[in-house]
Amino acid sequence: MIVAHLIGGNEIKGISNGVVIINGQQLETSYQDLVAVCGNISLGDLNTNTDICRDWEDVQRDYIELVQDFDEDIDESFVVDNHLVAEICYSEYDVNFETRTLTLKIDTYE
Repeated sequence: MIVAHLIGGNEIKGISNGVVIINGQQLETSYQDLVAVCGNISLGDLNTNTDICRDWEDVQRDYIELVQDFDEDIDESFVVDNHLVAEICYSEYDVNFETRTLTLKIDTYE
């Protein structure tokens, strides 16, 4: 699974504020902004298969195109800086229901 699929496919309804921490570093992009993008791209729209003819750079390029189809003002750096096509090895989240915030921690294969 990639970061974008985790964020887009597992949105917690009613929770829009939060932070995402990947490999121990907090992203500058908010959880709300990531959900707005990733949640509008269907999981089946991206082929994440890799083989001799298709590598992770191809997957990343395809995802960038999907993001730009959703919002042409979002550029390649949004996908790269937020590790959206990185493969997840572990994730956990903490929800504070009083403040309605989420902390999502993700470790990726590097």
